[in-house]
Order: sequence, then C-alpha cells, then structure tokens
Amino acid sequence: MPQLTHYKAKQVSIDRKRHYEIGGHCYPGITTILSATKPYEDKKRLWDWQDRIGHAEARQITTTSARSGSRIHKVIKSHLKQEPYELPEGLDGFWHSIEPVLAGIDEVLLVEGAVWHPLKFGGYPDAVIRYDGELCVCDWKTARRPKRIEWIEDYCLQVAAYCYAVNWVYRDTGIHLDRAMIALALEDHPAQIFTLDANDVFHYWRRFQQRLKQYYASRTAMQL
Repeated sequence: MPQLTHYKAKQVSIDRKRHYEIGGHCYPGITTILSATKPYEDKKRLWDWQDRIGHAEARQITTTSARSGSRIHKVIKSHLKQEPYELPEGLDGFWHSIEPVLAGIDEVLLVEGAVWHPLKFGGYPDAVIRYDGELCVCDWKTARRPKRIEWIEDYCLQVAAYCYAVNWVYRDTGIHLDRAMIALALEDHPAQIFTLDANDVFHYWRRFQQRLKQYYASRTAMQL
C-alpha cells in the first residue's frame, strides 16, 4: 500500500490547551479532551502519589519523564522517516528498549500526520504502520516501570480515536484501520507492546465518544 498523504494542521492554544485549526474549524486535540474529562479516580490516584513522594519530587519526575518522552519521539520519527539522527544523552535505555519493536515494522504509511473527524476532534497519531502483517495506528509511549492494560485506558482511547480519524480523513483511499498498538519504551526493560484488535478498538471508540460528549457538554455549561 502506498504512503498516505501527509496533512498538517496549525496548532493553537486555547485556555492553554492544544487545539488544531482544520478546514476553517478549530478542534480540540484528543489529549486535550482526555485530560479535561479524566475520571476522578484517576485524578485521586495522581494526587495520592504526589502526596506520598512529595510534590516537588513528583513535579521533577513528571518533567523528566515528559522531556524523555518528547526526545525519544523525535528520534523514532527520524528513524521511521529514514532521516539522520543522533541519540541524545541519557536515552540509551529507552532506545535499546524500543529498537527491537521498530525493527519489526514491515511498512510505514504515515508518520505524525494531522487527522480529524466530523465529531469535532483532531490530532497527530505517531504512525500508521504495518506490524506483524497487520495495518494499525501506533503510538509511542515511555514509562519508568512496566504497565498493565487497565492502567493505560486513556492511551487505548487515544489510539482508538486515531483509528476512526484516520479512516475518515483517508476514506477515499480504501484504507480501513481497526487495529492499534501502544509501544511502551522502558528505561530498564524490553518495550511492552499492547495490541488492540477490532473489538477492542470499537469498545474504546465507544468509550471515547462518551468522553467527547462530556467534554463538549462541560464547555457548553461554562459558556452559559
């Protein structure tokens, strides 16, 4: 299958939250929607962790993790686009973790191209690839420790939303994605791969739509 057309969307900040200007509309990003509608239990888990280790240390860990994630994303992007790159200092562990996953990719169709959906959301999936013979949306993540699938529901909602947005944007190409993959690079362990089949993607898509409705309902209420 040929590479998909690469689209760009202007990123704008509204109330310090990421939005995208697409076709004369301004859509919230998927991560903006998920952050704004995070369940109380998830927030409480974060607050308890911050209280347990101290807010200053928690802030430092979060900042360091975000920086590492951003830098490894850039390296992976260059690798997939077959562009020259240098591995920044301090990322050796994450790179050794994720490199075998990258080596297993059969085909790269899209790297960080803008996608959107008429339900009024947009975003930039990390990649559309063929892995183990299956087309899928892939998102690269980093973590300090291994995860369980039930701990990363928002990641699953994110890639499911990407699947449906990709299918909308490229509907005239005949592509139909119903699989997704979350590849989690770990500093001291081999990467974890979480794969979602068609039933999983549909399940999380339904859950994402609920969060999307919640997001727009809260925005409407704020404007009243």
